[in-house]
Amino acid sequence: MATIHPAYVLRNPGQDTVFSEDIRRFARATRGELHAVPVAKKLVTTGRGLGQLIDKLNALPDGTVIAYDVENRYSPWHPDWSITVLGVSWDGETAYVVPLYHPQSPFKKKWKQVLLHLKAALERPGLKLTGQNAKHDNVQLAGGKVFLEHSFDIMLAAHVVDENRPKNLGYLSQAYLGADNYKGLDLKPEKILKIPLRELSIYNGSDVGYTHQLRPKLLDELKANPRSLRLFAKLLMPASHVIQQVEMKGMWVDRDKLWERIGELQGFITERTDEMKEHMPASWREEFNFNSTQQVAKWLYSSPTKGGLGLDIVQFTKTGNPSTNEDSVIEYIEHPVVRALLQYRTLQLKWMNTYLAAWATRLDLNSRMHTIYKLYGTVTGRLSGDLQQVPRDTFVRSVIGAPPGWRFISADYSQIELRIAAHVSGERRMKRAYLLNEDLHRLTASMVTGKLPADIGKEERKQAKAVNFGFLYGMYPKKFQNYAAKSYQIAVSLGEAELFRAKYFELYPDLLKWHERVKRRVNEVQYVTSPLGRVRHLPDVLSGDRVVRMEAERQAINSPVQGCATDMMLFAMVKLQPYMNPNEAAMVMTNHDQIGFEIREDKTDYYMPIIKEVMENLPLKKTFGLDFSVPVIADVEEGQYWQGIDDAAGLGITGYS
Repeated sequence: MATIHPAYVLRNPGQDTVFSEDIRRFARATRGELHAVPVAKKLVTTGRGLGQLIDKLNALPDGTVIAYDVENRYSPWHPDWSITVLGVSWDGETAYVVPLYHPQSPFKKKWKQVLLHLKAALERPGLKLTGQNAKHDNVQLAGGKVFLEHSFDIMLAAHVVDENRPKNLGYLSQAYLGADNYKGLDLKPEKILKIPLRELSIYNGSDVGYTHQLRPKLLDELKANPRSLRLFAKLLMPASHVIQQVEMKGMWVDRDKLWERIGELQGFITERTDEMKEHMPASWREEFNFNSTQQVAKWLYSSPTKGGLGLDIVQFTKTGNPSTNEDSVIEYIEHPVVRALLQYRTLQLKWMNTYLAAWATRLDLNSRMHTIYKLYGTVTGRLSGDLQQVPRDTFVRSVIGAPPGWRFISADYSQIELRIAAHVSGERRMKRAYLLNEDLHRLTASMVTGKLPADIGKEERKQAKAVNFGFLYGMYPKKFQNYAAKSYQIAVSLGEAELFRAKYFELYPDLLKWHERVKRRVNEVQYVTSPLGRVRHLPDVLSGDRVVRMEAERQAINSPVQGCATDMMLFAMVKLQPYMNPNEAAMVMTNHDQIGFEIREDKTDYYMPIIKEVMENLPLKKTFGLDFSVPVIADVEEGQYWQGIDDAAGLGITGYS
């Protein structure tokens, strides 16, 4: 049945994919065409049955498509990790499910040995392994010494075909196959062993059966767009394998340094709360909760006679209450209490709760932290994962590094979004700057200040970065005020923002022409394509709501640039992986346009030039037909720890390394 109101779809046409599929499914049901796709499940519970399964796997001819899936508790680096069941199917009609660590499994006490018995049959060259988010399954199986490399991923394929729709197996199996809704089991680590084995095996068998059946349907859709197929085959599938290795390796964290920073951070937090308490009635101080939006709103907006600060309300929440979010209170950034409140939120809610304190709970026995990267996590193509939003400040970042005897190498694409924008827009002054190896931030700062580029100081260059990244995609002055304050801790008046915007497009006039070209095109076809072939579907440009339509047009401008930056970084990782001798070097993390390596200290001189050479000379034309028109520069730096920017958040926390 339809699950979205038609009026909502008219306002947000991006929801039409799901809505239309609901209608089609309803129509098939009324005609009697909608029924569950049958997948027979065979539970393997004896040694003889296991041997027969292995014989059948070994008898399969080369080129056979095998779908596989595991259900598990935790990850291999967790002390309570285990795989509960493993399912395989090579025809989509029958699924073989092997119970492993489960109270009702006959193999519970020897489940790892069972995996090793299956190892040779599953690792056999020539098989076309297929999974749903199989990077996860591969990491699990690698924990049991079974190393698989799949050639097709249902979730990644669905993401490339249409990034806006759901990509989970429950939705895809219903939308493409007419399957019943079989999802619903609670697979949380603390509950999965309480699920009856038969029920869990039926669930797992449906997963592998439907995964097998979905493969040809999604492959046909990929083939309909050769550039999408090329992106999937040449970039995303190889990148999935590389990211898998990065996740398994993990980042080394200096445990002592981490706990030292947590202690120092608590001191900084206390300083802010003490400062704020000086501006409230004494009777409030002991019980006041700075994380309570209701209490903070009362304090900020109540009249001074009632103990409040008497600030004017800027925005209201959807429920009609005064808003205390950052966009609301940043208008009062010059007020010492508001500044302390925003700093407290950064220090307590982000630095402490989200990062340092959370990291302390995630370290394995080797002091490594394993983060999960999603290649399908954003509509633009950017990776998603907890490391992608980590603060730029050295105070936070430098607890991550390399263990004794090794060095942390950071390789960062220099101004890659600006370089890609210069290429796709054809902006002549930007292209000239890069061809002449000029610093674009200094060039922009010179325009803003009237000074010569050589006379530009650190703070002026920082302001220019805000101008470059703010106006590159057409941001308007009012939004730029908030952007500059939130992202760069720079106070800009509305008049200054208007002047900066006018001067920016006077210096780079071809950008506005590019914006208009993109807007015209996306309104014609409702999608845009990145230089490497990634498609961003934007049906919301058809919305009758001006705000929704303008947001879609903004995304049409920035998505191809941001997606291309991430894809280039992923392509660099793919091309660098063959050079990594695991006894000498490994990729251990990625953050936006940056790759982090752990390299043995006597091998840094060997690997650093290779990293720079590969990143700056990717075979983009040969692989994707992209003849990049500006130089690509990678900055490769060596240290013991991951270095950020000293006091990037403007909190006065400096001098850390």
